[in-house]
Amino acid sequence: MPRSTPSGPSGPSALAAAMLPLLALLPLLASLALANPAPRHPGEPADLLERGPYGATALGFEAIGDMGISAQMMFLSQSGKVYVLDKTENNPVTVSGKYGTHPAWAVEYDPDANSYRTMDVYSNTFCAGGAVLGNGTWVVFGGNQPVTTNGVATTGAGAYDDMDGGTAIRMLNPCSDKSCSWIQGTTSYSTTGDTGGWLQMTGRRWYPMVEVLEDGSMIVIGGDQNGGYVNTAAQDNPTYEYFPPKGDGQAINLQFLSDTLPVNLYALTWLMPSGLLFMQANKQTILLNHTDQTTTNLPTMPIATRVYPASAATAMLPLIPDNDYKVTLLFCGGSATTQWGNDGSPGYNVTAVPADNSCVRISPEASNPQYTTDDYMFEGRSMGQFVYLPDGTMWMGGGVGMGTAGYGNDKYSVGQSYGQAPVYMPAVYNFSAPAGSRWNRTGLSASANERMYHSTNVLLPDSSILISGSNPNADFTSAQWRTRTDIERWYPWYYNNPRPNLTNAPSNLTYGGASFDLDLGSITDQGVVSTAKVVLIRGSFHTHVIGFGYRMIQLQSTYTIDMNTGNATLHVSQLPGNPGPTLFQPGPAMMFLVVEGVPSMGQWVMVGNGQLGTQTTQSNAALPSNQVKAIQNTTSSPSGSTGASGSSASGSTTKSAAGLSVPPVALPAAVLSLCTIVVGLVSAVLV
Repeated sequence: MPRSTPSGPSGPSALAAAMLPLLALLPLLASLALANPAPRHPGEPADLLERGPYGATALGFEAIGDMGISAQMMFLSQSGKVYVLDKTENNPVTVSGKYGTHPAWAVEYDPDANSYRTMDVYSNTFCAGGAVLGNGTWVVFGGNQPVTTNGVATTGAGAYDDMDGGTAIRMLNPCSDKSCSWIQGTTSYSTTGDTGGWLQMTGRRWYPMVEVLEDGSMIVIGGDQNGGYVNTAAQDNPTYEYFPPKGDGQAINLQFLSDTLPVNLYALTWLMPSGLLFMQANKQTILLNHTDQTTTNLPTMPIATRVYPASAATAMLPLIPDNDYKVTLLFCGGSATTQWGNDGSPGYNVTAVPADNSCVRISPEASNPQYTTDDYMFEGRSMGQFVYLPDGTMWMGGGVGMGTAGYGNDKYSVGQSYGQAPVYMPAVYNFSAPAGSRWNRTGLSASANERMYHSTNVLLPDSSILISGSNPNADFTSAQWRTRTDIERWYPWYYNNPRPNLTNAPSNLTYGGASFDLDLGSITDQGVVSTAKVVLIRGSFHTHVIGFGYRMIQLQSTYTIDMNTGNATLHVSQLPGNPGPTLFQPGPAMMFLVVEGVPSMGQWVMVGNGQLGTQTTQSNAALPSNQVKAIQNTTSSPSGSTGASGSSASGSTTKSAAGLSVPPVALPAAVLSLCTIVVGLVSAVLV
């Protein structure tokens, strides 16, 4: 008997009409599944992203604790610990060691635990220089004579039991278990005696420049005998030497240092791809062949003096494959004064002189190297410091708007500082932005704390910046501008974003040779994958707004997107085999994987063979072309395409609304169940 078909609103046709719109929702359910996948679990191998470090205020500063001493010198080591040095002074924490108990001027700081331990350094490290050797050992050179209260020179134990640091060499092999200590020679209170045995330079060097050479050794340049505001002929040490020593071990004269008096301390120096050294002091610029002692003059520095005590922010721009790793140097700020006084003082009120706000660039090994004007800063600044950020920009913070580095009892202005009007606002410089738009401080906020002479900043593996120090005074003081031992961190815009997950990265990189692969995880959006890059930031010693041995490089890379597995792979070249270690010296460096401008957590790698000496170089293996492997269509003709090179894919590739390839995704069980219910209901009604 056939069923009757009721009429009216409760009949099946009405129910079907009500259910049919649900069928239209099925594609939406699928799209929701694609747009809202299951929650990510950081650290899973197939997951690209891991959570950022925990809710700090992006683009802002945070006061986080205390360092115990004022951070005049600072470096992040490959152990994850930050090592901090100060000049001899009456810091509030003490250390007990070979020469008794005295105020500490060295600590090991643990960024993860936010705690420190004091370390014993025998000699006065005031205004030393340093860097990390190609084997990973950190070395600090020079300093000043023994001092007692208020920075007064002494030839005895005085109040602080500090020894002479003028010729001293100190070494450190970083540790993660608090077991390491500074390796130091026997010292004395005399400025003319033996101050270290084999750990001793050929002469006294206060404010020496240090650069790492292509074999992982170091060249130590210039400095003066016992210090002062600027150098003088009577105090000058116009020579350079090597560590470890080379040849007969004697210092080599460099006329350039005599020619650039009185403003030649911490002479700005970078190793060039040719093996020559770029050097800049006072207004003069040269390329030095340190092996045969010949020099080539380059154009003079325009607008302002950049070297100490003018103390401009300086950096080598990040080295990138897009311009074939062309080396360009940047100088921002300093002082345009022409009056430099003598080693006693400026001789006039230098605090009334505005700091310079210009920036200039030079590519020293271009066919016709010239200084060119870059974007001006937002304000004049002396003692601003550049810090590389893994996204390729450079952060600048600290410094003053009036005067220069240094201090004295001249009473020109507030306290002893020769710099006044602290600059509290940071800024970010993008070297690849069009001219006129390279400086940016959108969304940035000011620090509550001045960071003046003898303050330092270093990048941490989570890409925040550790900031500490400031002491333009002869001794520890609470008077303005006070001695600062407090710590801040500054957080970049991406700090709270999910981070790329750098997994299975090599622990050692070579100059040329076979490439390596990094798993980008479950990303198939070609627009995202194409932004992926690997950068290295070399370990460096920071003081007086200079990064010694500091440079950043992006490695050449290509990618493969496999639409069948839903994963992407980044193919990464080793460091360029040509020119090799003159472009990026051997030694420890932090590696970051950067995707859409957001970096992973930094991981330490060893560049080169981990030893001092000639580094092996070879040609770089060719990288595969960028490609998208299309989905295999098992039901269609075998003539279908299975992949394509370049920026697009062919074959059975589903396209998103943005025109980017997306893989087929298995729908979550809940969505499939809902689809089954809807289809079942509609089928039941329509039967």
